[in-house]
Formats: sequence, structure tokens, C-alpha cells
Amino acid sequence: MIHKVTPFRYIYLIAVIVTLVNSIFFLITGVALSIESYKRFIKVEFVDLEESYPGLYMLEALDAFMLSLVFMIFGIGVARIFIFDKYDGHNLPNWLNISSLSELKILLWRTILFALVMFSVTHLVKHPIDSWKVLLLPTVVLILSAALFLIHKRE
Repeated sequence: MIHKVTPFRYIYLIAVIVTLVNSIFFLITGVALSIESYKRFIKVEFVDLEESYPGLYMLEALDAFMLSLVFMIFGIGVARIFIFDKYDGHNLPNWLNISSLSELKILLWRTILFALVMFSVTHLVKHPIDSWKVLLLPTVVLILSAALFLIHKRE
């Protein structure tokens, strides 16, 4: 199947470049949110006030860093599978040595699941728990976790 796609494999370079640029964008966003958090933390003289939530900015920065990681893994994974498939991956970290779409899917699934857990925590901190709608995102995380567990149990 992959051999039928190989004449067009450099078209995937566009997707890889755009995905890695997105990763850099979220990385810069995370750094900016972290700096804003530090400024607010110093401004209130290390006391958490009602008007200033430095911890919330740190959680949002962590969300941005996690999204950056998801985009980076996707970009490197697509490049590894479709563009640099003839090279051995001895220079890559072991967890990024991806050789099939199935491995990329599982790695992305785990990363997105962790990002969703962090996003759920941020969402629960930002919004008051006043209705059942707050439980939608944690329910999605639970369903995705159960599905990942069932896939690994089958293997």
C-alpha cells in the first residue's frame, strides 16, 4: 500500500511543514502564557488574589505545550513514515522511532489522551461545576481511555 503512495511522498512534506509550524506556534503561545503567569505571580507579591489567577495561566500554558507536542509528534511521524522511510531511526529517541501508521496512531492516541486530561483539569478550574455539562469532557476521556485499553488488551 505504501509503495503506491511513494511517488507522491514529497507532497506530504507540505503537511509536515505546516504541522511543525503549528507546533512552534503553540510552543510560543505556551511560553507567552507562562511569562504572563510569572508576571501576574510577581505582581500580586506571591499571594493568590481573586483578581489575578497566575495558576490558571500556567495551566493554559501547559495545554499549549501539550498541543505543541501533539503537532510535533504528528509531523515527525508523518515525515518518518512517508518521507524518510528508507532511513534508519537510530538518531531518534526510541519513542519517536515510528515505522507504521498503526504505531503513529497509538502514540498520538496516548498523547492526545494526556492532553485532554490536562485540558479537562483546566476546564474544571476555569468553569464552576454547576451543571452536568461539565462532565462531558471527562466522559470523553474515559471513553477514549477504555478504547485504548481494549486495543492493548487485544494485542
